[in-house]
Amino acid sequence: MFITLLHGENKAEIFNVRCQVQLLLDGIKNRCGYADGAPTRGRCVSGEIELADESGQVKNLLQNRHRCAAELLTERETYILLRAARGARSSEIEFTPLLKDDNIINPKFLSQLANWQEPKTPSARVKSRRTHKKATVDTEGLQNLSSHGNRARTPITSPKQSKKL
Repeated sequence: MFITLLHGENKAEIFNVRCQVQLLLDGIKNRCGYADGAPTRGRCVSGEIELADESGQVKNLLQNRHRCAAELLTERETYILLRAARGARSSEIEFTPLLKDDNIINPKFLSQLANWQEPKTPSARVKSRRTHKKATVDTEGLQNLSSHGNRARTPITSPKQSKKL
């Protein structure tokens, strides 16, 4: 399964998302020329990268480095490469699109990026609860054969059927 990644001046790359997020991010950096120490070809990019969909919704890959990328990204979708840098306050992350395309990087996209907030981590007390549903059995037509608690049951026959037997 793959995604299409847009970056640079209308460049597109295809990446396999059936891997760990950290491996995907490293592969993106290397193939797109944004790796630390790589020739920047006119780009000055340092730090981390992130992805956003075409509407500007950040995918939060940096917070999920050890998960499978296929769990966070939809296959066959198109994503935009972003530079992630810490803002003036260490809790803020500023995203800069690494794509030069005015049709995609428009005011709506940029406002969606500006409204991004780091997801809150759930408290340790909150755990997912499995719901246990009891199986229901249609007992119509069944009767208990034993008065000693035996659960063996047989179908009840109508009086007409018992005369024929």
